Amino acid sequence: VIYMTKKEEIQQVAIDLFLEKGYSNVTIMDICNALNITKPTFYKYVNAKEDLILDLYDFTIEEITSNTLLVLQADSNIERLIIIFNDLINKTLAFKSDLFSQMLIANLNQNHHSFDMRNKMTDLCVLLISKAQRNKEIQNPADPKLLYQTIAYCFTGYETMWCIRNGETDIKKDYFNSFNTVLQISDEYKEVYKKYI
Repeated sequence: VIYMTKKEEIQQVAIDLFLEKGYSNVTIMDICNALNITKPTFYKYVNAKEDLILDLYDFTIEEITSNTLLVLQADSNIERLIIIFNDLINKTLAFKSDLFSQMLIANLNQNHHSFDMRNKMTDLCVLLISKAQRNKEIQNPADPKLLYQTIAYCFTGYETMWCIRNGETDIKKDYFNSFNTVLQISDEYKEVYKKYI
């Protein structure tokens, strides 16, 4: 049994409504009605509607980094890295472009740090990149942390274009082609990402 705080409960119901009806079509009153709570109760836990989507990445990254089986199932470090980014893309696709567009807009208006690097994710990916370099899976000799930041911001760029085009891009194919190019994946591993498309 998973116990949620009241804020988490409000957030989960709100996200379900956003996915069903679209972010702009859901009012705070709709969320309150779905939870059978009053507006004062809502505002006791949440300052504004946009606050409900600002930490979508936190939940996603926490889930990815805590799921060691997800990463350990691969035979190579490069595939482990691909699995992590593939899972991140899958979760992004599940939230749909509407929610991520709203999160982008909120952060453009004021930096809520939704797109900051997360330490656990950074540490895990830097370790995998470093091991992949030692095993000659990655040919790019640059600093592993710099490489991680590059592929992470590259992901944000493709995600942004996916939002701008209302989900009408092949984010996986586009991202992993750039991933291969930036990391200079060795020939033996260049096609690995195709298992996940």
